[in-house]
Amino acid sequence: MDPIRDLLHAYADAVCHDDADRWIATWVDDAVWDLGAGHESAGRDAILELWLSAMARYRSVLHRYENSAATVDPDRGTGHGRAYVTEVLHPVDGPPLVMHGYYDDEYRLDDGRWRFARRELVRLYQGPPDYSGFTTTPPD
Repeated sequence: MDPIRDLLHAYADAVCHDDADRWIATWVDDAVWDLGAGHESAGRDAILELWLSAMARYRSVLHRYENSAATVDPDRGTGHGRAYVTEVLHPVDGPPLVMHGYYDDEYRLDDGRWRFARRELVRLYQGPPDYSGFTTTPPD
């Protein structure tokens, strides 16, 4: 059993099912979610507000992890990792989009469960499924 893989699965499953309650349960109370381009929220209430606003723009979102690696210290109750993510987005208005990137994560053991303390998204590609959109090289 891999608790971080379970955490990633719970997060992705909640996104795919548009389940705000299950999604926000993957975060600690004082977490930070950084989506880049000035979209950073701190605290569960602000994070949930940002997520609800973002999800309202889509009819459906397929969120899946391609690969991930994590290191945790159960004695300290902390950890960090990186998870590569692909999203297939179906906007309410407009054609489908694809996003490829990765999250740099910090984890914290909270009430006996691993949760996200911080997630920072680095987008590598976002645009049409034909890959004619924005592409970037990961920062050093």
